[in-house]
Amino acid sequence: MSAKAEDPLEQQLRALRREYLSDSAERVAELRQVRARLAGGEHAALAAMRQAFHRLAGSGGSYGFPLVSSNSREGERLVQTLIDAGATPGAATCAALDACIDGVAAAFEDARRQLDRDTAAT
Repeated sequence: MSAKAEDPLEQQLRALRREYLSDSAERVAELRQVRARLAGGEHAALAAMRQAFHRLAGSGGSYGFPLVSSNSREGERLVQTLIDAGATPGAATCAALDACIDGVAAAFEDARRQLDRDTAAT
């Protein structure tokens, strides 16, 4: 039995998805850096964090990684709530932001493993 040839479009999509995931560590590092700015009392970092989560929420879905999107969207909602309230993040909110960032990092890892499994199956 011969292996079925993979569709060229699927090959291109897989390459794009792999390229997107290759930058995931930098994206998570950006979130952690902005979170550190918040911990240092820089209230203006909230807007940067909301924007970073927003970009990931959109791009994750575009590349077929819904868990990246949903975890990022959760972080974006949390930050937007703080912005709307004009609140400075307290310890509990900072812990919740850390959990959101950890969720995004885990979602990227899951996506990478899934892409590796899909690649191995072809």
